[in-house]
Amino acid sequence: MPTLEELKIKLSLYQRVLDLFRQVLNLTTQKEKLELEIKAREIARKYGIDEAVFIATIRCESGFNPRATNKNKDGTIDYGIAQLNSYWYIGQDKEIKTPQEALNNPEKCLDLMARMFKARRATDWICYRSGKYISFLNK
Repeated sequence: MPTLEELKIKLSLYQRVLDLFRQVLNLTTQKEKLELEIKAREIARKYGIDEAVFIATIRCESGFNPRATNKNKDGTIDYGIAQLNSYWYIGQDKEIKTPQEALNNPEKCLDLMARMFKARRATDWICYRSGKYISFLNK
């Protein structure tokens, strides 16, 4: 029968393997999503925008997955937690320089999205424009 110390070592190894699989498969844990939601709520309050609408729009757009991508019919691609469009929000002359930055810096993306909401540009996000975000309120 294995000792408690041996079980702890095995558990630690299994956790590392699981973390590696998550990273390779681009999976986001519930804990990571919750931490990002907390950050998004802080950012919404910072800019004085409607927190519930902001959160519901993010849930609708990416499900709080910082590595979400979506190819649009016009050939552009939306990247990251805020689903920033490759034409409008990503490029050398833009705040987000590369798709990798959009996928790897969710806080920066949330901050940009919140500023666009504050500037009355929430309709840049299809979930807001279509009203689909409403079904994500209070979830």
